[in-house]
Amino acid sequence: MKLEQDYCLQKYNTFGINAKCNTFFEYDKDAELFDFIRLHRNDKDFKFFILGGGSNILFTKDFEGTIIHPATKGKNIVYENGDNIFVEAQAGEIWDEFVDWSIANKAYGLENLSYIPGTVGASAVQNIGAYGAEARQFIHRVKFLHLDSGDIQYMSNEACCFGYRESIFKHLLKGKAIILSVVYKLSKSPNINRTYADVENYLTENSISNPSPADIRNAIIAIRRKKLPEVSETGSAGSFFKNPVVNAETFNTLKTKFPDIKYFTAGNDYKLAAGWLIDQCGLKGFQHNGAAVHKNQALILINTGNATGNDVLELSEIVREKVSDKFGVELNPEAIII
Repeated sequence: MKLEQDYCLQKYNTFGINAKCNTFFEYDKDAELFDFIRLHRNDKDFKFFILGGGSNILFTKDFEGTIIHPATKGKNIVYENGDNIFVEAQAGEIWDEFVDWSIANKAYGLENLSYIPGTVGASAVQNIGAYGAEARQFIHRVKFLHLDSGDIQYMSNEACCFGYRESIFKHLLKGKAIILSVVYKLSKSPNINRTYADVENYLTENSISNPSPADIRNAIIAIRRKKLPEVSETGSAGSFFKNPVVNAETFNTLKTKFPDIKYFTAGNDYKLAAGWLIDQCGLKGFQHNGAAVHKNQALILINTGNATGNDVLELSEIVREKVSDKFGVELNPEAIII
């Protein structure tokens, strides 16, 4: 357990922003969290934020409150049935390490979510997704501490109200729940997802005709390393913007004007590729003070080395304005801005 005052958060956010918090509380046992919350839950001035891997957050100022950082570890197989393996991971587990462990234990499904930075707890809050997969496809149950009652509660997949980078933990239970662990329903048999062109191209280039889950994981890692900056080397928060979703009428108008527009179907709607929209505005490599649009992937905003959080925020507003002017489409941040 760690309890510090006036604590620097620079190494706890992947943008590498030099921000501080009033109090920093790190725990590696749930019992430590329970005791800490019990001391403060009736304090009307108690303001807190759960900070996992810090890979989806932008600090624009110091946090006037308590940062709670879960460092709990543990992964285990809960039970099995004919086709599935149910595995539980503690909230502080590093997500990619959990994906690797799952494959090694012949529990399949998470391969396309490889190499996403962050923690297991955040996967349920954010409903992380990439390369044709989302966490909600595999989450079976979430265990959390409800701060109003002080009780440990469990929530089924359906009750989590998962959406595109959304969950009940970002809305109805925001500020009221701290995730303790997540149970995932994975498959005993590989169900290879190679729907994305980048994945298919990798398999073809490497002469892999019958890929295993490990092959898919290797493909995703290679693709992400090629396209995205390593957060250990270049500060970023991954995809800064969500892919905007538009209705059929708006899409047809855009398709007529921009025949090459990149998109995915989303039920009766259309999800536009935000990176393509930004690229078409000529913004790859565009720099604003210490922040820049990544030269290879326009969806990524980076800290060139000395950016403040406000530099990044101002850059994001420039990007949003350019895309709105050209396409009439509003981009919304995927990153949480404080």
